[in-house]
Amino acid sequence: MAENTDSNSTQDSGSGQDAALPGQARYQDPEGAAALEEAIVAGKEGRISSQELVARICESELLSVGRLLDEQDPASFQALVLKSPEGDAAVAATFTTADRVPQQLRDTAPVMVKAGGEATLRSIAQGYGLAINPGSDMGLELGPEGVAAIVAAYDQAAANAAAAGGTAANEDPQAQ
Repeated sequence: MAENTDSNSTQDSGSGQDAALPGQARYQDPEGAAALEEAIVAGKEGRISSQELVARICESELLSVGRLLDEQDPASFQALVLKSPEGDAAVAATFTTADRVPQQLRDTAPVMVKAGGEATLRSIAQGYGLAINPGSDMGLELGPEGVAAIVAAYDQAAANAAAAGGTAANEDPQAQ
């Protein structure tokens, strides 16, 4: 389940320290953020394959930033979309930690939603890409084709696993 956090009400003005309000839980950065950032650097430097990097993204948690269209309805979350400086496609802005969200974006998109990388990729509408830590050295951008290819590959892997599981379940090891 995604976690909504309104950065205007739970964080101070950018020091990175959480200021919990009575009745609200302290915001926790995603699990494995440092490992994901290391994987991004390793991928850029060619120390890990693109498949390994994609797997790390899908296994990690990401923060999406945006705003609520209806302040009373968490399901009305509208993710922040940025224009990619490298391409023509718009990208959904995500971050590895709250500290990586620039203050300007916090002002524009005060709500943070934490979700798994694979779920985040699946939530991106067709024709949009994904930016992780946009504008940062620890950043990465996937175009719309990359996002679609990753989702399709995970769907195919799941279908293959389901087919293999069904075949294995139908085989009787005692019959051999």
